[in-house]
Amino acid sequence: MTFYMQCMYVTTVNAYTYNPEVVIQTSKGSITFKLDRLKAPKTVENFLKYVDEGFYDNTLFHRSIPGFVIQGGGYEKGMKLKKTRASIKSESVNRLKNAKGTISMARRMHPDTATSQFYINLGENTSLDYKSKLQPGYTVFGVVSEGLDVIEEISKISTHIVNNINDVPEEDVFIISAKRKPAKVAIRDKNKAPGQAKEMQRYIAGEHYIVLDEPVSTRNSKKIEVVEMFSYGCPHCYEFDSKFKSWSQQQTAEIDLWAFPAVWNAPMNVFARAYYTAEKLNVLDKIHSPLFNAVVVQQKKLSTEAELAEFFVNYGVDKKLFSKIFNSAEIMQQAQQAEANVKNYKPVGVPEIVVNGKYRIDRMRAGGMTEMLAVADFLVNKERSLLKK
Repeated sequence: MTFYMQCMYVTTVNAYTYNPEVVIQTSKGSITFKLDRLKAPKTVENFLKYVDEGFYDNTLFHRSIPGFVIQGGGYEKGMKLKKTRASIKSESVNRLKNAKGTISMARRMHPDTATSQFYINLGENTSLDYKSKLQPGYTVFGVVSEGLDVIEEISKISTHIVNNINDVPEEDVFIISAKRKPAKVAIRDKNKAPGQAKEMQRYIAGEHYIVLDEPVSTRNSKKIEVVEMFSYGCPHCYEFDSKFKSWSQQQTAEIDLWAFPAVWNAPMNVFARAYYTAEKLNVLDKIHSPLFNAVVVQQKKLSTEAELAEFFVNYGVDKKLFSKIFNSAEIMQQAQQAEANVKNYKPVGVPEIVVNGKYRIDRMRAGGMTEMLAVADFLVNKERSLLKK
């Protein structure tokens, strides 16, 4: 794959004023929220934190009043209230209107009690607007940019009373997932006339990936390093493994690709030692995928040295030799280094990717596993342009 960065320039995007979008997949269809970071920065930040951690997945739209609002983001099936983070300060003083199609924060009586719940206005609800300190109203922080018809459909479902809560839809309507939508900017080829811009995805630091506070040294400063963090006990890592391998096979020789087993507890340390033992015995290619499958899919108990030794025997490894290598100072040191890598990279979980010791990509922030690789492409391209200078 060849890139010609010297003949292009990119329209800059301010990370603060950029209005992020979130795609809400519901059991009735897809909805897209466009958030107003400029007018409601703290509210948007709070909402995106819940999005990134998957909080809204499998929650209900638990309140529906035709022509008024539908509300969600707080209850699971059976109207079980989810535990939230601390409440946030109201930003209703921004004076954004509760117009049809806008999104606002739900709260209790005091204005500074909003947490995760939000509502979508189905009409011109001026009674909910900020009027004064004594009538603070509700904080509007975005608008429905796509899928208003889906919301209207939800509002038509018959409602009943559940646990003394009114206006609960009789048919459960779920938020299946809530994910950030990648930003797009115009990239203009200098050889083309003005107006002939090509749309492409551009990812924003703090929105789709994290810039590490302190860069971590790479193995080869003449190459662009891409590191995958995983654990054999992680189902998401198992799913991501094949995607990352396919992506890796498409990369050029200037990319230094490697992976390591993340360690931040005792079980992960055992799996890390198994990984490095397989590598030392030159059987990693044979054992890696089967071990993943055994732990995640077959759910076999492989959490001790003895259990892992039996597993390795199936792939032609002598049991005594396995134990000798597994308990060797070299393998112990490699597992300790893996733990040190985690402390340097500061992942929020696994799987994650680190590009050139500078940028960390996680599943929730990127918007999914496929999106993680798209962000990696973007950052590799960014580093490639610096490498050529």
